[in-house]
Amino acid sequence: MPVFDTDRGPVYYRHWPAANPRAAVILLHGFGEHTGLYHRYGFALNAADIDLWAVDQYGHGLTGGERGDFGSMALSSGLADTLTELAAEHRPGIPLIAQGHSFGSLVTLFRLLADPRRYRAGIISGAPLVPIRAMLDPDTSLSLDPSWLSSDPFYLDALAHDPLAFVDADGAALARELDAAWDRMGAELGALTVPTLALHGGADPIAAPGAVQAYAEQIDALQYREFPGARHDVLNESVHREVAAAVVDFIG
Repeated sequence: MPVFDTDRGPVYYRHWPAANPRAAVILLHGFGEHTGLYHRYGFALNAADIDLWAVDQYGHGLTGGERGDFGSMALSSGLADTLTELAAEHRPGIPLIAQGHSFGSLVTLFRLLADPRRYRAGIISGAPLVPIRAMLDPDTSLSLDPSWLSSDPFYLDALAHDPLAFVDADGAALARELDAAWDRMGAELGALTVPTLALHGGADPIAAPGAVQAYAEQIDALQYREFPGARHDVLNESVHREVAAAVVDFIG
């Protein structure tokens, strides 16, 4: 895997290159994930002439840090900055798409709000736009039931046997960052102008789908697409082909 250096140590990333890319997607993953879980998605985008770039965030995958601790939204945004620069250098002038899943979706939304001209579009999935009850508990230990995340056997097997994937960690740092994001969301998200596709599982038990749909009904730039029966990690659900097709259609 390629790597770039930061003041917190080396950061690992992956690039799925299309033969003749017409766009490049820059992806920030969610809690407990890493870039190696997105091979299917990367190949699906490549088949549609779209590059995918993704980074192992701090505390995840091969990148150092305390397990599950992203550090901060600002640090995650900095990683996306570097990855965006790499994508732009690789194919100068190519349209760039900012994408994030779960925690990564919140970072992505604030990036689109802060610099609306940098990306042609945005994509978010499993976005927790309102407080998650479990994250409001004084007990900071976080343990997710894999069945909350997906019904796809391949993905569940990866979660069970991939040493870089996990569903439990001390969630204190994550809760702190989510609280700060939720304090800002209601006041700021209405200013979104970058066309953004929100992908969401209809049976997501972690991030309320109704909240995302309600925001989409009020914000012209936000388009909502729900997948009935799908759970939180909708990009790695049993409907992953339909989800990837929706992304390709949106970029097209």
